[in-house]
Formats: sequence, structure tokens, C-alpha cells
Amino acid sequence: MKDEQSEVSFIFPSFREDSRVESQPKRKVIMAKEVGFCFGVKRAINLTRQALAERNDVFILGDLVHNKRVTDELEAKGLRKVDTYADQKQGTMVIRAHGLPKARIQEARDRGLEVVDATCPIVLRAQEAAKTLESRGCQVVIVGDRNHAEIKGILGALEHPALVVDNVEELREAKASRKLMRKVGVIFQTTHALELCREIVNELLMMCKEIQIINTICRPVQNRQDDAVDLASKVELMIVVGSRTSANTMELAALCRHYNPNTIHVQNADELPVEAFTSYELIGIASGLSTPEDLVEAVKVKVLTADIEPAEAVTASE
Repeated sequence: MKDEQSEVSFIFPSFREDSRVESQPKRKVIMAKEVGFCFGVKRAINLTRQALAERNDVFILGDLVHNKRVTDELEAKGLRKVDTYADQKQGTMVIRAHGLPKARIQEARDRGLEVVDATCPIVLRAQEAAKTLESRGCQVVIVGDRNHAEIKGILGALEHPALVVDNVEELREAKASRKLMRKVGVIFQTTHALELCREIVNELLMMCKEIQIINTICRPVQNRQDDAVDLASKVELMIVVGSRTSANTMELAALCRHYNPNTIHVQNADELPVEAFTSYELIGIASGLSTPEDLVEAVKVKVLTADIEPAEAVTASE
């Protein structure tokens, strides 16, 4: 897609595929610069498909990525989702894009299982960053969701317990209970919005004697967030497409909603009620990193082709 936003009317259909903007009378859609899978998700899916094509017994702990359409398709091709590999004596284990603790991966190899590591390279770099800070004598502080698979993988890469906080209140509680040390090393969940991390970092500056920070936020994530926020501030209605189990999609929707209260989050076109958008003339669409591009395209088509006369303006909500 082009880097510049442009506008093309329906009376010039030959330009439709190349433009970020498509329209019909009284309604225009501006697509974010990048939608669909990010590099890490594409890589994980391709590695899994290759494993399924070459091997007979392929399984995975949890979901490869946070999108049901994707996981359903892979399971239909033979991928088995299991809760434990304790009973597995042979076969191939795929490591999901969010990674696993290194001890669990090694245990699988020790059992004689083949391992296909589909961990996103950027997540692996976050694990290395955490280990680097630990080796410098820092208490590792991870800004993110402690229940997220990526965070569990990072924790499993360390020799000592790390502190995981997702907001200033959690940080203050750690300080009050003396769980926060004076020398800390900070990393971020790779899909976290930098904007949401600043408050925590500012608070740490007041609490600690020494702080070392390695910015582990994924650059493609940051670029998508910046573009989506810019788009949300310019349109009447913003639509974010992606799974509700996807942390980066949920954060993207929250960011857009901060700049445009008329932001709705849908998983697919079927969840988009016609009455939610027919009263708006300028609509933006963005997606999470694990959202298939055809799902985004289907939302755009529904918005553009809904043949209903504009009604009174309403505030869109989930």
C-alpha cells in the first residue's frame, strides 16, 4: 500500500486497488497503511504449514497466534493443540509466535521431540534484552501483562524472578511491599504501546537510583499504532479489526478510542452492524498484527456497499 493517503471516487474504478481511499456517495473509507499479518505472524504460519506438510504428528501448546480463523485453519490441516506434552513420546512440537520458557523447550528436546521454533525474532530479542539486563546486576522490570504468553516466555529465560507491572498502581504496590529494588533494568512487552509505558517509566525515575532501559517494543507495532492514531484523529468513525484475545489489537483499539471516541472493535465483518457506520461519511480501518487481510477487506467491503441512506449521527460503541 502507498505511504501517502489519497482519495479516489468510485467513478474511477481503475484506481481502486492502488488507493488507500475508496468511496461511494456520502461515504469514504481510508485504510491504514499496513493491515493484515506482521512479519512475525507470517513467519510462524509458514513454519507451521511447512511442518504439517513434511511431518505426520505436529502439535502445539496453546495457540500459534491470537486469531481463531488462523488457528482453526491450521488445526483443519492436522495441527493438534494440547495442554501438555507429558504424554508425547514422539512427534513435532511447534513453538508459538509468543515463545515458551526455555526450560520447557529444552525439556521437549530432551524427550526426543522435534521442535519447530516459530517464536517471533523480535520476541527472542526481548528475551535476550532481559538476560542482558540481568547479567548487569539489574532487577528486571517488565512492563506488560503478566498473563500474556510472551511475558511467560521472557520470565522463563531469566535466572532470577522479574517484576511485571502493567500500570502505575502495580508499580507503587511493588514499591510499598519492597519488591522493587534500587537498580532496575526495564524492558517492554513487544506489542505494548510506548505511549502507555511512559507513565510507568516516569514513575520509576522517581523511585530508583539507577535505571537501564532497553526498548523492546516492536517497531512494526509502533509504526502501525502511530499510523492508526493519526488516522483515527482525522476520521469520523474508526474501525479496528482483530481478535479480542489479541493483546496488540485490544491496545490498538484503546489507543484509537483515546483519540477518537467513535472507535469500534470487531473481529470480522459479521460483527459490524450496518447502523454503526451508515451515519458517517469518513471512516478509517486498521487491524491487529494477527488479523488476516481478507477479514479486513471484508469489513471494508461491507462499509462501502451497505445500501442504506445516512441516518442521524450516533456515537459508535462496542
